[in-house]
Amino acid sequence: MKYQSLLLFLFTIFIVMLIVRNTPVLSGKMETMYFDYTNFNSSVHVKQDVEKILDNFETISVNKLPPSYLKHSKMTSVKYAGMVSTMEFFQITKKDTYKKIVGDLRIKDFIVKDDQLLKAKYGSTTPIYWGIKPSILFKLLELKTLMESRNLDFDAITINSGHRTPHINEKVGGASKSRHIVGEAVDLKIGDVDQDGFRTADDKNKVLKICDLELIKDQGGVGKYPGTMVIHIDTRGYRARWNTY
Repeated sequence: MKYQSLLLFLFTIFIVMLIVRNTPVLSGKMETMYFDYTNFNSSVHVKQDVEKILDNFETISVNKLPPSYLKHSKMTSVKYAGMVSTMEFFQITKKDTYKKIVGDLRIKDFIVKDDQLLKAKYGSTTPIYWGIKPSILFKLLELKTLMESRNLDFDAITINSGHRTPHINEKVGGASKSRHIVGEAVDLKIGDVDQDGFRTADDKNKVLKICDLELIKDQGGVGKYPGTMVIHIDTRGYRARWNTY
């Protein structure tokens, strides 16, 4: 009887593991929990800590990326080759994507959702190429500080989009010159930042005002995206503002 109970228990565990492995959402949550349990993964609050994390990763220039990846991502197409020609990519693994990089936001929140990420296995050494510019991560740290000085909850913000390859940018309907392609933009999804129990346009307006007047100013772009709870910010180096989504 005990032997049968043990077999039933092991079979149940096997079925649960199969379900988790083949269900991306469940698999991601389990991998997140496992990473946090087995690694030091504290919140990131200062620029120096972001730099320290990034320094652990090798960088690779766009012309050194695997030809198959360049082709699939459309970075070699005439339309985009010039735009991405000076890009540098961080070479990371699936396990690295669970590392916190800004507050409690993780690298996986900023990385392009393409096959290199979706098909990667936890523990694999297969490289994932992350084309983010540190400048946008530093801006998010500044935003965190500015929000906290007003008793606004930065943790109520999630990342809707970070770096995108040209292929993924086209797939989601992004602008042909999108700053996401060169890794210097993020789209922020605004939640209940004022912690009043409701997620409203007022929450978005509070964050938008900070981004427009204090964070980005004349040194980058702010997309206001009316009718949504999303705000675009980027570090393009000159002023840009738009209302369309």
